[in-house]
Amino acid sequence: MNLKIRINLIITLILVLVMVLGAGMIINNAREDIRAEIDSTTSLALHLLDAEILQYTSDSAWASANEKNKAAIFRLQGLDNIRHLRIEFFDAGGRLQDSNNLSANHGDQSPPLWFEILMRKVSSSLQATHRPIVVNNHVFGELVITPDPSYEIAEIWHDTLGLLSLGILFFLVVNGLVYWAVYRALRPLNKILHALTQLEHGHLHARLPSFSLPELSNISSKFNAMAQTLENSMLNNHRLTQQIIRLQEDERKNIARDLHDEIGQHLTAINIDASAILKANHINAAHTSAMAISEVVMQMMGIVREMLQRLRPATLDELGLKPALYELIENWRQRNRGINVSTSISSQLNHISETIAITAYRIIQECLTNITKHAKARLVTIKVENTNDYLNLMVGDNGCGIDSNHVSQGFGLAGMRERVEGLGGKFELSSDQNSGVFVKVSLPIKSKAPS
Repeated sequence: MNLKIRINLIITLILVLVMVLGAGMIINNAREDIRAEIDSTTSLALHLLDAEILQYTSDSAWASANEKNKAAIFRLQGLDNIRHLRIEFFDAGGRLQDSNNLSANHGDQSPPLWFEILMRKVSSSLQATHRPIVVNNHVFGELVITPDPSYEIAEIWHDTLGLLSLGILFFLVVNGLVYWAVYRALRPLNKILHALTQLEHGHLHARLPSFSLPELSNISSKFNAMAQTLENSMLNNHRLTQQIIRLQEDERKNIARDLHDEIGQHLTAINIDASAILKANHINAAHTSAMAISEVVMQMMGIVREMLQRLRPATLDELGLKPALYELIENWRQRNRGINVSTSISSQLNHISETIAITAYRIIQECLTNITKHAKARLVTIKVENTNDYLNLMVGDNGCGIDSNHVSQGFGLAGMRERVEGLGGKFELSSDQNSGVFVKVSLPIKSKAPS
């Protein structure tokens, strides 16, 4: 069941409830009106009839003259215009002699049976009035005045039909207007659904127009901001993926060059010295070649150690994060003697997981690399502290700063952000021109990287 039908049903239920309550009030008021009208008519009729009875019964000749024609005594048939009372004259034997012939036929205004049943409950409190006719201590007959609200009920039914017709018209108009208003208000939802479908199919350029309804206008602005953020994120991911692939190829090329130029050259030298030993006729010549082999092997071991350090720092696995960071910073200091380094590393780093430790190491390594390449700094501050739930890293310099284009396009910064956010951490970078760069990272110690 859609929203338009639900709203119309709610409106319908409210209107029906209002109409039922209104009908109840109308019926209750009508009962009181009927009772008041009949009481008033009954009181007036009784006064008139009592006066006439008093006049007739005081005349003995009148009783003798009308003994045979009792129907003409009160001439009740001429009182048919008294609609709310049925007036009947019975003789001493209880036989009906005269009546005002009140008829309940109201033509087209006759109310339905259920309405009469509801309304006639009021007549239960309206009792018939009896007036005996006594002449010379002789019961001549009896007048019976019975209230009859049928005409009043018919008039009320006629008025109720008008109100009911007006209520039905109001009900139809209100439902129609509500349906039209809701349809018009919800019509932009089709555009929202279409835009969501486009996003679902990968069309990240989908945008919503500005709507006149304030609530939908807010949804439009938030949707467009979300779509723009998603599009930028996808573009950054694509660019990052390409940069990762390019970096992998560069790393492979560097390793291949090192293997070919360094290792290959040294192996060739070893081979030559080994051949010389085999062909040597004197022990001194063999000793010289063996010494050359030893020197080449030592150089090869240094090259391999450097390559392994670049691929995976052995100190991190063997001694932990703190010694590995000190070794990294000291090696960097030896290569950048013109830069002062202020270091503060917490001693509470023993129980940090391998993932958090390697991430912290790579972030500081990347920051130092960026400082060497771009910062032109004279002072670098490094601070690592362990709180209860987070490992906080802070690296700052007093260099030339960084522009916004490099922030959004640089692979190093994007890679650091991806590493940190992938672990559920926080990455913050602040920089002003000629005021250096400040990087702050918080890594959750107890969290796990998302699978």
